[in-house]
Amino acid sequence: MTTQTKAFAIVTSVVFICCLLGIVTRPLSFLAFFWPANAALLALFMRFPQLNVFSGWLGAFIAYMMADLLTGNYFELTLFLTLSNLLTVAVSLFFINYFKINYRNYNKGFTFLYLFAICAFAGCLAGAVFAVFTIPHVPNTFMSTDRLWIDFGMWWTSELVNAILIIPLILAMPTWTEFKHAVYDRRHKQYPISHIFPLIAIFICVLMTYLLSGPGALLYPLAALIWAALSYRLFSVAVINFAVLLATYHSLNQFYLSESSDAYLSTAISVRIGLCMLSLAPLILCIISQNRHELFKQVLYLANHDSLTRAMTRRYFFQQSEQLLQNIKRQPFSIIMLDIDHFKNLNDQHGHYAGDLVLQHFARTVQHNLRNKDLFGRIGGEEFVIFLQNVKYQEAYNIAERIRNVTENSPISIHGKAPLHITVSIGITHQDAFDTAEHPTIQSLINNADDALYHAKEHGRNQVVSFN
Repeated sequence: MTTQTKAFAIVTSVVFICCLLGIVTRPLSFLAFFWPANAALLALFMRFPQLNVFSGWLGAFIAYMMADLLTGNYFELTLFLTLSNLLTVAVSLFFINYFKINYRNYNKGFTFLYLFAICAFAGCLAGAVFAVFTIPHVPNTFMSTDRLWIDFGMWWTSELVNAILIIPLILAMPTWTEFKHAVYDRRHKQYPISHIFPLIAIFICVLMTYLLSGPGALLYPLAALIWAALSYRLFSVAVINFAVLLATYHSLNQFYLSESSDAYLSTAISVRIGLCMLSLAPLILCIISQNRHELFKQVLYLANHDSLTRAMTRRYFFQQSEQLLQNIKRQPFSIIMLDIDHFKNLNDQHGHYAGDLVLQHFARTVQHNLRNKDLFGRIGGEEFVIFLQNVKYQEAYNIAERIRNVTENSPISIHGKAPLHITVSIGITHQDAFDTAEHPTIQSLINNADDALYHAKEHGRNQVVSFN
């Protein structure tokens, strides 16, 4: 299947389904109270640029026309409705590209706010203006020239609500790889019962919008949505936001329609703008909270890891090792000390830049030969240390020997110069299960491994020596 054919098939299917969803929500011959097609098309073109091709636009046009015609609408009216919908998407994309909005980083800084502003005051506005100046003059129309302002407001605010509900959902949707990782993490991670409290609060608030319906229902979910925004990831918040706002929207529409069609028309615009403001709050708060959390993780990582080799710092290695010693009293473990041979001479002959490349190459070599649960730190200079937990002596020796062998047989190329060959000397100390009274310190274990490393250096280097 070619790229053009694939784009046509995907866009046609998605837009057609979204149009049908919107058509079944049309109350009293008015505009649909939920029309996801335009926002979904815009988000698809942003998330998957390969769909934003001629065949993609052709597929969207055909889908809009088919959905309306198959449900009994008139051709000329359907044509102008379709052109209005496509204009919303086209104008939004034009201004997003014109202002160079990096929508791939929708979750960074004010990017999402800029995206929504462009959709609201460019694309949605253009589509609404085109609609009110053309559709009232089309045969069999449901719009009237006597209420242009109301029809404009209904169209524009409807598009605002659709954009705020659909676009974050599609842009934040995880890839298949991310989804599998998330499922795997949840299987292997325990969450406290309090993790579901925000969801319970949201369910109660949504239930209240139906039991105690009225103008005040617009604010019922606000506190619960803010709680969710501070507790969950962006995609989860987008899903929750979608469900809550759609339910609140439906509840308020039912309330005002039960009063009269005039009550519905006179309040729909303010209700929709209020819903947009309500939905922006948790999304922006979640983005800010998530960015601060990611920044904190980066700062913490840089504080605990050597910036050159990405190995643990001495302080962090000691801290993590001491914690492990408290938890593995009945498990064998090993400490391995590693020292790159003749590193000072390498620095003197080839320069410190070459030395840095050697350290990085060596650190990668070691990490590729360790398990995820093993600890690897840089003690200083060219000296490194490994903590192998739940490992027998022979396994630890084999790991050390494999690192030594790979290091010796992995020359390092530096910008076209002759490859550098390095070797490493290694000392091991092994500890079987111990009693609490015999609790060794990490420093004493490192000293033992360091003694073994000294013997390896004294007896020719490029070898593994165990502490006796």
